[in-house]
Amino acid sequence: MCAIFAFATPQAAAQIAVPGDISVAEDQKMLLAADEMIYNNDTRVVVASGGVQIDYGDYQLVADRVEYDQNTGRVKAIGSVEMIEPGGNRIYADDLDVTDNFSDGFLNALRIETPDNTRIAAESAERSGGSVTTFNNGVYTACEPCQENPERAPFWQVKAQRVIQNGETKTIRMERATFELFGMPIAYLPYLEVPDHDSKRKSGFLTPSYSQSDNFGYGLTVPYYLVISPYMDATFTGTGYTKQGFLGEAEFRQNFANGEVTLRMAGISQRKPGEFDAGKVDADETERGMIGSTGEFRINPRWTFGWDAMVQTDNNFSRTYGIEGFNASTQKSEVYLTGLSNRSYFDLRAYSFDIQDADKNNLAERKQAVVHPSLDYKRTFSDIAGGELSLDVNGYSLSRETDDTRWRAGLATTDPLFADRYKGFAGSNSRLSAELEWKRTFTAMNGLRLTPILAARGDLNSVDVDTAPTDYDGTFAGNGSHTRGMVTVGLEASYPVLVTTANSSHVIEPIAQIFVRPDEQLAGGLPNEDAQSFVFDATSLFERDKFTGFDRAEGGTRANVGVRYTGQFDNGFKTQAVFGQSYHLAGLNSFATPDLSQATRNSGLEDDVSDFVGMVGVAYNGFSLATSARFDKDDFRVERTDVRAGLTKGRLSTSLTYSEIKAPRPNTYTDPDRREITGLAKLKIHDYWSVAASTSYDLVDEKFNSQTFGILYEDECFAFSFAYQHTRDDDNSEARDWSIGARISFRTLAGFEQGSVSNPLLKPSF
Repeated sequence: MCAIFAFATPQAAAQIAVPGDISVAEDQKMLLAADEMIYNNDTRVVVASGGVQIDYGDYQLVADRVEYDQNTGRVKAIGSVEMIEPGGNRIYADDLDVTDNFSDGFLNALRIETPDNTRIAAESAERSGGSVTTFNNGVYTACEPCQENPERAPFWQVKAQRVIQNGETKTIRMERATFELFGMPIAYLPYLEVPDHDSKRKSGFLTPSYSQSDNFGYGLTVPYYLVISPYMDATFTGTGYTKQGFLGEAEFRQNFANGEVTLRMAGISQRKPGEFDAGKVDADETERGMIGSTGEFRINPRWTFGWDAMVQTDNNFSRTYGIEGFNASTQKSEVYLTGLSNRSYFDLRAYSFDIQDADKNNLAERKQAVVHPSLDYKRTFSDIAGGELSLDVNGYSLSRETDDTRWRAGLATTDPLFADRYKGFAGSNSRLSAELEWKRTFTAMNGLRLTPILAARGDLNSVDVDTAPTDYDGTFAGNGSHTRGMVTVGLEASYPVLVTTANSSHVIEPIAQIFVRPDEQLAGGLPNEDAQSFVFDATSLFERDKFTGFDRAEGGTRANVGVRYTGQFDNGFKTQAVFGQSYHLAGLNSFATPDLSQATRNSGLEDDVSDFVGMVGVAYNGFSLATSARFDKDDFRVERTDVRAGLTKGRLSTSLTYSEIKAPRPNTYTDPDRREITGLAKLKIHDYWSVAASTSYDLVDEKFNSQTFGILYEDECFAFSFAYQHTRDDDNSEARDWSIGARISFRTLAGFEQGSVSNPLLKPSF
């Protein structure tokens, strides 16, 4: 037998919706289903028994027996009671006695499972006001019960005389509590309050941490999180060092409808500056501090404005004390405006670099450029004379205090082979460039693809350096205004051939290019700021202009010849390859001319016939391998090699990179060989255990540049991580080049941290 009734419940007064109020409105109807239903007209009591189910508003309740007294408005559920609240809490109890709108009531022998898998159990509970539930002799934990032995105590739990869940403040408060591990009492807590499962933010103390170092002594860090408004919060952090005193930090965060702003401040009055190395800025300063800010605003879907800035009392405070977000060895401060659409890109920014080191003369920072500003604009126009037209506008204005020169090792600096490398000049330097490129691809009946290319570019430079280079083996253009122009007529021909087999397909594509243009004007005679990172390899073989920036422009007539290959097999195996060579045919070879930054030296393009470049890559079932190399044109000696391998398979993820750059010939004593190998591996050895390690090894010096190891245990309620980090420090700017760190976290409660390094490879989810 099954009976189903739907009826309205009386209300003395309408319910008023307040935060955390999950009672039922008066116009809601109760749907009740049971094996047997008895309605007493005299007493106005409804008794349902046998598989009782009630749907009432957003509440759902099942029980063995339910009694509903319409006179008192009370609902009593007896036997195997399970109720789901609108907020997602799942309540289990032996019996339940609540009002008919579920706002007030009593429960016995109950437990609650919240949507974030935290659990509360108690002997009894009382609900009042529709938002506050008080549990008597309660237990709180985020650990799941043991499947083999549910009666066994969880890994951790908090037992309290009273546990109060407040739906308005969205908190869970435990009074006269005891923290237990494996059922053993560890600590007595007179008062403990944690956020409820649906609370996004809650003011209170965060995880403290402990540290120790030679310079600071022992340190204890205690952060406090403060919710100021729904859109603003702050974190105040105090750190007490036994040697250096008190370090105070504050960070404010403000969210807006279209952006966010952060402001961070920190300061200390050092008690014992002499603990740092003598002659360094850390030892010379007593009153130290910084102010930093970041911000970003989305003006509309296309435009973004933002900044990231820092000022400090000396050049190493933020790095020495590890101020989060501002402790990099090179800190960039900038303000920017960017725009992005389907066919255009705009970037305008001004920036400077703060080199954080212990040099009290701040020489490295004085060599850095202050850019005010840089501009990059790109736009593509389609269907222009049947082809594609692109516009590039690029420019900058910068200044620096001191020349940034690098001496190459050698016997005498007057020899041109050992000239300075001028990375930048003291003074000011500006450039504005604009370039148009048009190209269109024609495909013949036999599959031959022909792409004519036309390009025109103009540059305006202004140079005002304090000191002109005196031992430069090229021709310096000098101070003043300079103009340059470059026009290019080019043609690319390719003939892709498709080869198919029963289980694979392959595309072999021979490619030939020719670019005709005049000589580069003022080649190597102007400061080179943005074209210093030039590398000739398979990725740049078919570039019209192989320089990476606008400060240099490739001139002369050049041809590029090579072949591309791609293959794919039905089993998922993929291959690709590129091989080719470049030929300087006429005019001035831009890569054979001196460059103030030495960007063209040993490039592989300085002769009329270039070195060979190639690349081969394969990928299959989570494994990938790619290698690129440059080979000497005469004896095929490997001049540069880059190998990258990776494997992601199940619980294992690895990567390996090998790089080698041979010293130039015949002057092999000018620069040594450079060979380095780096590796990274992550392994999830169990559902809860993970390990990771990374290393970087200098094969020439036979020394490790860095070594990192991390281990992580994480289950549903507890996480432990340990990390070791060792870095090579050639200039010995820090007292120690190794660090360790450990962290223990209890989900929903807090954690404890030891050491000055967090796990750099494995991050717990809470």
